[in-house]
Amino acid sequence: MKKISILAFPIIISQLIFQLMVLTDIWMMSKMGILEIAAGGLAGAIFSFLFVISSSMVSVVTNLLATLSGQGQLGPGKDIDIRRLLKSGVLLSGLICLVLLPVFYLMPQLFVLLNQDPTITNVAMEYIHSLKWSILPTLLLLVLRSLPVVSGTPQVILWLSITTVLLNFVASYLFAFSLNLGISGLGWGTTAASLLTVIVFSYWLFNQSRYRHFRPWGLWKEYKLSSVFPIMKMGLSVALATLAEFTLISGAALMAGTLGTVFLAVHQIALQVLSFSWNIVFGFAQATAIIIGTQFGAKATKSTLKKTAIGGLLLATLTSVLIASLVVLYPQLLIRAFASSRDNLFTELVNILPEVMLVAASCFVVDAWQLTALNILRGMHIVRSPAVITVVGYCFIGLPVAWLLMANFQLKGIWMGIGLGLAVSGCFLLARLHFSLKRLAF
Repeated sequence: MKKISILAFPIIISQLIFQLMVLTDIWMMSKMGILEIAAGGLAGAIFSFLFVISSSMVSVVTNLLATLSGQGQLGPGKDIDIRRLLKSGVLLSGLICLVLLPVFYLMPQLFVLLNQDPTITNVAMEYIHSLKWSILPTLLLLVLRSLPVVSGTPQVILWLSITTVLLNFVASYLFAFSLNLGISGLGWGTTAASLLTVIVFSYWLFNQSRYRHFRPWGLWKEYKLSSVFPIMKMGLSVALATLAEFTLISGAALMAGTLGTVFLAVHQIALQVLSFSWNIVFGFAQATAIIIGTQFGAKATKSTLKKTAIGGLLLATLTSVLIASLVVLYPQLLIRAFASSRDNLFTELVNILPEVMLVAASCFVVDAWQLTALNILRGMHIVRSPAVITVVGYCFIGLPVAWLLMANFQLKGIWMGIGLGLAVSGCFLLARLHFSLKRLAF
């Protein structure tokens, strides 16, 4: 577990640091006005959906790279497969952006069909049109940073995250306020920060002797469309699982919105805590998947793989139990952080929050199981059946049960449905993991 913790720590911190980027953008929007906050929220929700799906597709480069590393291909003279994999990731990133461009230009028509306020959507499109150019450099960064992580220098991610957030804040502020570009300036700031970061990072990374022979520029004949298919084969299944999770969370939010302002506010607080828990657990899950992938490529024994998997699951479970215990035992911490006693709805929120968090806290643990098992299976290149399991658990069990229980238990019923969907997915994913480890031929 020590090896997992060492690898997971910079990943966890980088995940939490990136949350600051969202907060700083919201803070700058608040300085512009309520219209910009509303438009930014609408644009951010749609952009996040498209980006999360896109990034989940290229994220499998890390898993594939870990396997090649386990096969001993991280050295001079053994660089062909890794170099080609990085180039395939770069090519896929470019293709994804080309596919997304028409989507962004068709969004105004989508807003009309959804009967959105034109005043808000016009401002939202200003933000989206400048922000969309940040997708390519960010996807490229995800591909390239996998190389130092897999090769044993994960602290690079930590410094990379800190640099990106600081650059984003400075650039966004300059574009939005100093150059008076308003909300579109925030998008241009993010784009500029992402572009500068990937250029500087690429220069630094591939000028080091241990990474120089993996440079993705040069030998242009290695860029082949057919080389993208192995990544897409895994990536589409990962994207499907991500889409199912997004559907569960978004559907639950829409249900909570029908219950009233206070219930929706409590739901958002619970989601923020779940997101915090998810980011920490993701670090352990990703670290475990990288180590499993390396061991899988090296054809390690079943006992070695099983020991690593159990270690990752234990760390994820203990972390989620600790966070769940804190929010159940000390709900006043959340009340102080997310509510004001001067608000007219404060008393109602205080009465509802503890009971809802008691139910929501149980979701943290099963969410840790499904997230860790899902990533471990990806490390072993098993993605299709896990994707099916998540779709069934989230969309065909979690959402319908949440809808049925909402009638009698209101917001608690919604979180019961979320918990059941996560629990079913988690248990089946753990069973699939056990079965996969048992079937290994080495």
